[in-house]
Amino acid sequence: MRAFEALGETIASISEDGKRWRYPVAASGIAGVLLAISGFNTDMRPVDYSPNLNLGIAALLVLIALLIRLTVIYYPIKAFYYHKKGIPFEELTLIKESITGGILALLVGIVYGIVILIVGGLMLFPAILAYYALSGTTRYVIAGLLGLPPAIFLMGTITMMIPAYIWTKDFGEGLGIIGTALDNAKEVFVFGALMGAVIVGIGAAAGGLVFMTSLVARGFIETLLAGLIDGLITGLSNVISGVAGAAMYRKLRVWAEKERPVEVNPDWLASL
Repeated sequence: MRAFEALGETIASISEDGKRWRYPVAASGIAGVLLAISGFNTDMRPVDYSPNLNLGIAALLVLIALLIRLTVIYYPIKAFYYHKKGIPFEELTLIKESITGGILALLVGIVYGIVILIVGGLMLFPAILAYYALSGTTRYVIAGLLGLPPAIFLMGTITMMIPAYIWTKDFGEGLGIIGTALDNAKEVFVFGALMGAVIVGIGAAAGGLVFMTSLVARGFIETLLAGLIDGLITGLSNVISGVAGAAMYRKLRVWAEKERPVEVNPDWLASL
């Protein structure tokens, strides 16, 4: 099944060369620390810390952290692209490329997000309708049964959209993933379930680490450690989801090329 193959390819690619994941994980950890210092609580759990910083400095730290996280989105996908194309690359050069690449990916992602909201709203409409039409415990059960499968499918689709854009530098390619995903609904559903399980598992492990940190540290130190752990885990999740999305996109693209009708050159026919 292509979903398992994509995840296996992701693990193999990451484990082969540290250049493909080293920067995104480390940079995301730094971004997590900057956000913690600025007063933004970790995603894992709130910490007891109130920064005594000038508002301008706090805002600057947040902007730097967000810029770093944009590069973390772009870097692992492009590194995987260079790996598959057999193109050597230097980490510093790719980091510089990831600054503009990450900003463009954000802008493209906003448009993709609007489209997904529309498509997702249509797919989840039965679940939404059931939630408001029914009452009691029944509405939660029915809404869950109706909403979970399309939600998992959408997760698999979303995971491939930005990688498809970065891989091809084609805005339409990311949108085209929606149609390809619908044609391979079973594969994309399994892929979405796998990615959900991996990300939730990593997040749960990180939450445990943050909790253990809170037992031995307090205040500013706890905030720094929680921000660092949160950042490192976010970076690792971005690497796995980005590379897996690119790998799954490549496999579906091969399928689409095989299914595409062969165009016969009329001049060639005339020469027969």
